[in-house]
Amino acid sequence: MEVATSTGFKGVLQMTKSRIVILGCGFAGLRAFYRLSRGLHNSVDFLLVDERKTSLEKPSLPEVALAGKPLGHVQIPLEPLLKERGGTFLNAAVDRIDADGNLVKLSSGETVTYDYLVLALGATKGYDRLPGFREHGYSVCDDFEAPRLWNALNTFPGGPIVVGAAKTEWGSRVKVPALAAPCEGPVGEVMFMVDYFLREKGLRDRSTITVFSPGETFFEDVGPSVHGQLGPTIERRGIKVMTGKTISRIEEDSVHFEDGAALESKLTIVIPEYLGNPVVARSELGDEKGFVPTDSTMRHLSHQNIFAAGDATSLSMPKLGHIAIMQADIAAASLVRDLTGEGEIPAFQPEIFCVMNRGGTEATLILSDYLFGGKTDLALDGPAAHLMKWGFDSYYFYTKGHMPPDALQHGIEGVLGVFKKGFVRQKANGATDG
Repeated sequence: MEVATSTGFKGVLQMTKSRIVILGCGFAGLRAFYRLSRGLHNSVDFLLVDERKTSLEKPSLPEVALAGKPLGHVQIPLEPLLKERGGTFLNAAVDRIDADGNLVKLSSGETVTYDYLVLALGATKGYDRLPGFREHGYSVCDDFEAPRLWNALNTFPGGPIVVGAAKTEWGSRVKVPALAAPCEGPVGEVMFMVDYFLREKGLRDRSTITVFSPGETFFEDVGPSVHGQLGPTIERRGIKVMTGKTISRIEEDSVHFEDGAALESKLTIVIPEYLGNPVVARSELGDEKGFVPTDSTMRHLSHQNIFAAGDATSLSMPKLGHIAIMQADIAAASLVRDLTGEGEIPAFQPEIFCVMNRGGTEATLILSDYLFGGKTDLALDGPAAHLMKWGFDSYYFYTKGHMPPDALQHGIEGVLGVFKKGFVRQKANGATDG
């Protein structure tokens, strides 16, 4: 049996422990590892594989792109933190997975064996599927694009700005809400933070901001209460919103849509189409769009010893860090249950939980399960929400990829519950949302 070390695959060794291989070290991969290492202690060998040497704190990328946050404050070196917790890190690209043979085949030609596999590879951003993006477009979705946008923004003289999300198509093997965009929270952050930046630079009067959405509703993953609160804020900022617009190409001074419409643009910022990870597609482990189909315990529908979490999964809708963490917890609990026969597997109860920066000390915290048939649909504006966002980002970075304690989110939800009661009383007394 070939085994992996941080320096290669040269030896042959008879293993006495089960081996769990985790592919991908983003939110879902790290969370799964931390939970598994806590639940299984030293009874399992852990190997984590990623072609990056750092884990990327993606929720902070808009701050890199639009507020100048140092890139080093969103990148977490992987090898030392995994070694501290008893895991082995392999910096390598994966070519494909042989699910029948329990093998991960690397691009180098070498192989890794596993007893259990966790797919946390994330989704692929389809920049190159949008004509003109590489020449004329900008984004905030990774640590290459975010600094590019910051540089462009700092030399921007003013003019029309267009912001939006490309349309994404999803598979049909797992039933999920069919959203036109993978997540429009980053679009909201971009439009508000660009507005703030331009006001600070004295450029807002000579600039326009137009937002487009491929959906019939902007922010289609939340309900009427959140829309009612965000709508007036967007209007006060002088931001125009267009819905039902699928971008077809970007030119130097314009953005074009499939319906033939076009907008003048001197700065075009797009959240690209999301695609299934090519490793999943090559391995024939995905649905027709390349996303991993799982049941509600995050177990692959066709392979009992493969689990998945995060943006790589069909069940993750929208593509949101909070849902990735929920799925990682469930996948870890399922694996612990398989190996020990102990523990409870949490129910998968997706919800939207995020903080959208609006520039300066303003932010909006959103908690909503409306998309999934629930009744919670709350938004909390102001410096308190910004402080929560700053606290989360700081905690995650300085603890090397750990989430804040579970009790913290329960406390936040309690605060929002109080806010909801006040909101209901306000409505009952005839007050307006403004």
